[in-house]
Amino acid sequence: MVPKTLTRLQPERLLVGCAAGFSGDRLDAATPVVDTMIEHGGPAFLIFESLAERTLAFAQLARRESPDAGYEPLLDQMLRPVLANCLKHGIRIVGNFGAANPRAAGLLIRKLPKRKVYPYRESR
Repeated sequence: MVPKTLTRLQPERLLVGCAAGFSGDRLDAATPVVDTMIEHGGPAFLIFESLAERTLAFAQLARRESPDAGYEPLLDQMLRPVLANCLKHGIRIVGNFGAANPRAAGLLIRKLPKRKVYPYRESR
């Protein structure tokens, strides 16, 4: 039996899930991760790792072509399936979507919840 004083000192569980491991990774990976986080409850972070040296080089080339480009080209498609549930359940999203143009990526992300293209979907 664990003494009550020890249970009070134990930190709350933190869930961390990976939704992408590289730019162009599967677009269907995030949904089951988010569903599991919702099921388990508690504080949670969803990680999108989409940047590497090669990716950054391609992003720089894209930004040269267009000053509004240079961030993760699949950003909208990566967030679309999970954004509503993440917002509703307080799941924080961490990602390096910005690549060579973090400002443009940030501006796009700020607009996403205002668009009505992210229907809420009940988790399992």
